Amino acid sequence: MKTQAFEQTQFNKIKEQISTYTISQTVKERIINFEASDNLEQVLNYQAETGEALVILKTNQSFPFMASEQIDRLFQKIEEGYILETKELVEIADFLKSIRKLKEFFQKNKKLSPILSGYASKLQGFRSIEETIHLSIKNNQVTSDASRDLKKARQSINKYQADISDKLHKYINNAANKNKIQEFLIVQRDGILTVPIKSSFKHSIKGRIISESSKGSTAYIELENTRELNQKLQTAQAEEMSLIYQILANLTEEIAQELPFLNHAIQIIFQLELIIAKAKYSHEINGHKVTINQIGYIKLDNAKHPLLGKNAVPLNIELGNRQRGLVITGPNSGGKTVVLKTIGLLTFMTMMGVYIPADPSSHISLFKHILVDIGDYQDLDNALSTFSGHMNNMGNILTIADKESLILVDEIGSGTEPTEGAALAIAMLDNLVNRQSVVIASTHYGEIKDFATEKETFITAAMAFDNETLQPKYQLLMNEIGESNAFFIARKMKINEDILESAVCYLKK
Repeated sequence: MKTQAFEQTQFNKIKEQISTYTISQTVKERIINFEASDNLEQVLNYQAETGEALVILKTNQSFPFMASEQIDRLFQKIEEGYILETKELVEIADFLKSIRKLKEFFQKNKKLSPILSGYASKLQGFRSIEETIHLSIKNNQVTSDASRDLKKARQSINKYQADISDKLHKYINNAANKNKIQEFLIVQRDGILTVPIKSSFKHSIKGRIISESSKGSTAYIELENTRELNQKLQTAQAEEMSLIYQILANLTEEIAQELPFLNHAIQIIFQLELIIAKAKYSHEINGHKVTINQIGYIKLDNAKHPLLGKNAVPLNIELGNRQRGLVITGPNSGGKTVVLKTIGLLTFMTMMGVYIPADPSSHISLFKHILVDIGDYQDLDNALSTFSGHMNNMGNILTIADKESLILVDEIGSGTEPTEGAALAIAMLDNLVNRQSVVIASTHYGEIKDFATEKETFITAAMAFDNETLQPKYQLLMNEIGESNAFFIARKMKINEDILESAVCYLKK
């Protein structure tokens, strides 16, 4: 029933909105799968975390987070024994830098956020690895400064290439060779520096044919006097590749030795990112910290449904001390369902650690169970009527409900013969309140209104209605009873008076 409650109160939509304030897919998924807590100590800690993050947000500082999914994947590659490439190592170095910056950021804001700074203080520094990677790799290439042997190998490569180039240019620039040359340039083929020779002269040149053009008109020849230099060049290049591989392997190994600490750091960063996302959303909806209890006491002052934006009508409600049950009456489409959803939603948000759009004087109770019966349960596949669906859901609620439960029921008892539906509704409401559950139900049945009025454990409320415009005001009026507007509206719509009088007679029978 928890999944159903999340869906029907629109808590899932709130979590989706919070997830848009994250940069890491892992944190997005954690928010989507977040289950509100009913543990007071934990919820108060959630609230304190959000409060600290909000304080920092209000200073207009930017949190130095970096998306971590790619890094997580790279750590997995290391665990599987792969050697990282230069680009991948630079990504890890940048991540290590972000860890350092994040730790410094929260240290600087320690007075504003002691809890969050405490989390960040557990981040270990990896500056040595970070600096080694940045020193060894520039522009995604291993630098000659990475090792003395690599520098020597590259110096040899440069020398051999210069010597070969010098000999080949002398050959190309020799007037005696002019008619033999296809193109007056040096071409590399299979890693060897060659001269493009016309095919008709290829056997008259002292050298080795490395390759030929697709049409066979050109032969790419390694000159005899450069063969030894080319061999030395290839040997130096092979040594260079070996040294580069060894450098990458050493850097990867340095990271591998720190993997347990790096994986721990990622989890701390994910935790901080989730907290910041909740704070950013709280700020966006103009949320406030409210007083939290565990006794079922609910008092909302000027609360608004966060998904309705500026169109939301403030909700004021108080329940849960002596009265554990509230029956809301009023016209259809008058906002009763929105009231139920708002109460459930703001409760879930509080239990998640999100500040809610309500005055700070508000009170929210934590509940072990939030049980919801809102919506149409018609199931054509199983031939269930709307009423059958509601009864099935109410049966589940009655199995679970206890003194730690908040129960929200829309149009209780509807979908069947009114007299029987009202009687069942009254019996269920009475049973639930006797269990000390907090129950909020909407109805338009007169019998249920009368029951709630007479019961000391119940309180009534009505949705305001404008008799002039015949439009609902979507405002909840506590301690009121919503009168039927049927006759009033019929008269306004100019239904004949004798028909109305006849209807009154039928009503009294």
